[in-house]
Amino acid sequence: MTAVSNRNSDPPDSPSAESSLYELSLEDTLAQKMRGVPVKTRVNSSGYNPYDAMAPGKSREAPRKPTDLRKLSEWIRMQRQVADLKKRDPEE
Repeated sequence: MTAVSNRNSDPPDSPSAESSLYELSLEDTLAQKMRGVPVKTRVNSSGYNPYDAMAPGKSREAPRKPTDLRKLSEWIRMQRQVADLKKRDPEE
């Protein structure tokens, strides 16, 4: 199986408006180097990370301390008891 490349690695001799309308090709980086065009290289770019970008003036929040689940369950139990007492004695 033979791979066929349609790329034109040679720069055009004389650019004309008529030929640019019909001929489109990609230029290799080797041909660009021969013409003296600086080649852009990617330097350790891993893409955009939205978590790294922070709004100006805002600082990261301090990590929340864990919730004491025993105190929370005791509070819920007490709230339920209060609701039951209010249902039993509506006069108070």
